[in-house]
Amino acid sequence: TRTRITTRNPNPTLGLCAARRCREAGLRVSVFEQAPALGGVWRYSPGGGGPMYSQLVSNLPKEIMAYGPQEPFDKNIRSFVKHAQVLEYLEAYAERHSLGSSIRYSTRVESVRREPEAGAWRVRTRAGEEDVEESVFDAVMICNGHYDAAAAPPLPGLNINMEDLETDTVAPGEPLPRFMHARAYDAPAPFAGARVLLVGARASGTDIGREIAGVAAAVSIVDRSTQASAAGDAVVTVRPAIARCEDLGAEGVRVSFVDGAEATVDCVVWCTGYDYNFPFLGTDEVLVRLGLWLRGGVEAEGRRVFPLFLQLFHAAQPTLMFLGVPHSVVPFCLFDLQARLCVRFLTRGAEAAGLPARAEDMLAAA
Repeated sequence: TRTRITTRNPNPTLGLCAARRCREAGLRVSVFEQAPALGGVWRYSPGGGGPMYSQLVSNLPKEIMAYGPQEPFDKNIRSFVKHAQVLEYLEAYAERHSLGSSIRYSTRVESVRREPEAGAWRVRTRAGEEDVEESVFDAVMICNGHYDAAAAPPLPGLNINMEDLETDTVAPGEPLPRFMHARAYDAPAPFAGARVLLVGARASGTDIGREIAGVAAAVSIVDRSTQASAAGDAVVTVRPAIARCEDLGAEGVRVSFVDGAEATVDCVVWCTGYDYNFPFLGTDEVLVRLGLWLRGGVEAEGRRVFPLFLQLFHAAQPTLMFLGVPHSVVPFCLFDLQARLCVRFLTRGAEAAGLPARAEDMLAAA
């Protein structure tokens, strides 16, 4: 029988190319997608409370954003594409490679457990309240990305954690919360006349800063890296690290910076990204014993999944693969290369894929 592969796929850019490469190699593949339709984070839904917002435009040109030169975006659209155009690209890709029959929508993966004696993986899924199913697979590709579990590092002086932040979309006409995550951002209108502090100056921080600058009374963006300078202009004030915050209630939040400057703001937005999150692996005793855990701090540079070989294969159980773990990359083509390497390993073995033959060697290099 052909090897059975499953992919866990809230991130369509990962799961689609993984499914395509598996099918091309003659592997039987099942893709479990918890949403009712293809698209994942690229399927924008007003008020959906996800990482996508109404006017988002890609921060990479389409010429390098595609899966590869044989899978280009429409040549008639602009280089920096809107989220709806990325969704159209993914839908066309799935149709072109006949991937629809491999995808089970509205199906959530509840657990992935190793069965050592069988050398396989038991996957428990749920579709609706009653439809629970368990299936056994030879390998599992985890394709859930890292844009689901919002991260909120602490700020000095504020007793605030992730549960205290607004993560549901803030709609026009609703009161602006004092504390929110960028996940709750959708459009500039709710920030009209407000004094806003953005914590984090990478993609979401700089995007949101530029969008709300036209309606907000004042916008400050805080980051310790030199990237913050890219967001600075006559409207957006670049600030150094925060020394201390004081919650003044209805009057706002007073913020002191390490350079001695102070500002009082109406809203603090954590533009601090997302943590890795694999809740479906948490109960598997075999993986816990073998050492799959999340090691990380509040800075993106400190977050990683361990122990992975090549940031892809579980070093002790290489038939468990984590696609899309690296940050700050050119994503689509990397995902496709990762999928191709995984398929080569599954169909031709470790040596053909350039991997160590023994798990001990993978662990030593992880």
